[in-house]
Amino acid sequence: MTRSDVARRAGVSPAVVSYVVNNGPRPVAPGTRARVEQVISELGYRPNAIASALRGGATRSIGFLTPNPRNPFNAQVAEAIERSFLARDHLVITGNTYYDRAREEGLLRIFLDRHVDGLLLASGSTLLAPMPPALAGVPVVTLDGATPAPGRTSVSADERADAAAAVDHLQGHGHQLIAHIAGPRHLRGEELKTRGWRQQQDARGYPSGDELIAHAESSEEGGSSAAWLLLGSRARPFALHDRRPSALFVSSDVQGIGAISACHELGLRVPEDVAVVSLGGTKAAKYTHPPLTTMRHDFDFLAETAADRLLEVIASPQSVLPSVLLRGNLVIGQACGCPLPTGP
Repeated sequence: MTRSDVARRAGVSPAVVSYVVNNGPRPVAPGTRARVEQVISELGYRPNAIASALRGGATRSIGFLTPNPRNPFNAQVAEAIERSFLARDHLVITGNTYYDRAREEGLLRIFLDRHVDGLLLASGSTLLAPMPPALAGVPVVTLDGATPAPGRTSVSADERADAAAAVDHLQGHGHQLIAHIAGPRHLRGEELKTRGWRQQQDARGYPSGDELIAHAESSEEGGSSAAWLLLGSRARPFALHDRRPSALFVSSDVQGIGAISACHELGLRVPEDVAVVSLGGTKAAKYTHPPLTTMRHDFDFLAETAADRLLEVIASPQSVLPSVLLRGNLVIGQACGCPLPTGP
């Protein structure tokens, strides 16, 4: 089924069919448009997006780079991104980078070879530091803590403020020696979380030295190994403070799951001996024992905002849209020391 078939059945030229399908560049009389659309429906005609792209048109496809699908936060963000763009009649092609620069560059070449209309770069991407020449002129929006480049729009959670709020909640339970399980050192989002933890500790005059920070990969294994480094009887906090931390602020839910498991292995009760609060708000957080208290991000709103921003940039490449910072809200579990909810 081709455009010419539709044109013959509708009694118009192939160019008119193109104007109807692409909503331009020339206007089509309402009656003619209705006739062409009726024939398109009857014949089940679908335009060839690849051929259109080769002629300089749009493919209605987006390249999405995300670091690690094994992290539930990344998986839920990716799911929301795909859903948001699909609702806007765009296909998302997802590439998992695993924090590997060479892999990122290879995926970028694949995306550009397929004439994607724009790129969405999630936290962990290094492509914007420095920006490869291949990205010049390509619509790009960075997502969730990825380092924004000059003139590029970003949509992300306010990592510093959310971290400070999570630490403030632990301080409200009476904790002063609060250790921090952080993600990989090179990620800008992790730097912001650490800054929020430190600023909130400093604001109360509580310890905030590097001996209370353990960096680890964003995984259950990473959270567990970091908890052992911070809570063991020969760990660094003991050396300087002569006691273990009474609470952990954890950068991600997936690390929080590993941290709670490590506490059980160390013979420490959660939250009686060690309280835990994390960032993310993933579905997995409520299935720990006890359930995690976590700073939840609205995945759908994050994705919808990113989709709208990127499509605006695609439609008007010279526009510079303001970046967006989104605040999370604290979802109370019992890992922080809050009591079980009462009532029905």
